[in-house]
Amino acid sequence: MNLPRGGRALAGLTLACFVGLGLWACDDNDPVYGVGGGSETAVDAELEIVLGDFQNGRTSESFTEPLVVRVAQDLGLVDGVRGTQNIQPVGDVQIDWTITRGVATLSNPVSFTDADGLASVTVTGGPLLGEIEVTAAVAGEGGDSVEFSLRNTVFLVEILIDRFEVPLGGDSLEVVLGDTIEWVNRDALRHAVLSTSEPEGGFAFSSGDLQNSQRYRFVPKVEGVFEYEDPLSIQAETPTGRISVVGQDVGALRVITNTTGENIDPAYVVTINGIQSSAIGPQDEVTFPALRATAQAVRLVEVLPNCTVAGDNPRSVTVVARDTVSTTFDVSCD
Repeated sequence: MNLPRGGRALAGLTLACFVGLGLWACDDNDPVYGVGGGSETAVDAELEIVLGDFQNGRTSESFTEPLVVRVAQDLGLVDGVRGTQNIQPVGDVQIDWTITRGVATLSNPVSFTDADGLASVTVTGGPLLGEIEVTAAVAGEGGDSVEFSLRNTVFLVEILIDRFEVPLGGDSLEVVLGDTIEWVNRDALRHAVLSTSEPEGGFAFSSGDLQNSQRYRFVPKVEGVFEYEDPLSIQAETPTGRISVVGQDVGALRVITNTTGENIDPAYVVTINGIQSSAIGPQDEVTFPALRATAQAVRLVEVLPNCTVAGDNPRSVTVVARDTVSTTFDVSCD
């Protein structure tokens, strides 16, 4: 069990049959929890990590273990005997879950502790590699909190009946030299991954037959473009994929949109150097994970005539190696 990190005790709860914030305590006449003497004793409720910390995961897939926390309180002396400790779980406490670093989604932003004081949530990694931090906090001002440290370490490519699906959509994936790519067969039929073109110095790869849910991994050792196909596909057009491998002098670029006004455009397209592109919503963000550490031309297009983009569009944004830089497009609509 991991010890809680960053915990803060909840004070102000006394042994007077108090009910509030989901925490309770009984008076000094209780046969189990009574302390005798009629004096009030502070009850501390603390949050601790039980399961799920320090996991590695894959893009766009749930981490193997749920994140689990426990809320417990020290009810003080037992039957008036000094020097004893009575730690009890606390049920029906609201736990707020927040992604405080990285890109991921939660199965639920709020959960409640059960009779054993336990609450949990499932985390699905976003489309990027890197650190993810999830904070669990007891609801209410001054509530205790803990942080879970997770990490996406593998790019996941799904093999579907008629195509390959990469984390950001489509069939083309950009990775940094040394990143891990993993294919998983999501179809009931057999499929395979077979390289058809490799850059100079690169090795060919072949998964062999992959049954449903079976996986295959590949780590590129050279820069360049790898092309591959599914030789077992029964489709009229064989599904293909493409992996572009760049050196480690790359960084990520996060593009954010902030739209206000009426008759708001439901979606835009953001382009990088007029080559790479991605759909983006009016209040949204998208990250391009592997760009050269140099100036990039970023442009927001397909904006309705009644909407105006503030600032330069296109604009120059310098990507920093092994870091993520951000740029925000503020859009106002009439």
